[in-house]
Amino acid sequence: MKKMIHLFAILFSVTIFFSSCVKSVEVYSDPIVGSWVLNDASKGNTNSWQSLYTGLENGVFTFYANGGATYDDGYNLYQGSWSVNTVSSGYYDYYGNYYVDYHDAMQVRLRSTNGSVINLYFDDVSFTGANYFSATYYRNYSVERYGFRRY
Repeated sequence: MKKMIHLFAILFSVTIFFSSCVKSVEVYSDPIVGSWVLNDASKGNTNSWQSLYTGLENGVFTFYANGGATYDDGYNLYQGSWSVNTVSSGYYDYYGNYYVDYHDAMQVRLRSTNGSVINLYFDDVSFTGANYFSATYYRNYSVERYGFRRY
């Protein structure tokens, strides 16, 4: 009986030791945090799309977890902020379909040292996996759509 109690005490101690070593840490990571390049841009509607040159194709956007943002095209460095907010309003998706529902809208505000600005507002932002996101903006009876890939 004494051996059984001794064995039970050892097993209990080992179990307590190993269970106390297990840690659980939850890390929230916004999928947009990181560096991105503009992969494609077009303008149109559900029937027809045509390529759109934005002037932002040759740079890298970097979105930081603290809400800071940069855009570097090799000539100018723009700095500022970004935000993604869930809103309930009408919007067009990447394919030009109209919806009224909750969705994510994004705003980017950047300024360079020479005073140039980049202000982007997207009515809808959608993530496809970890390496691609699309954004749309409705302007002058057509939808502009942008595709970003991870840099």
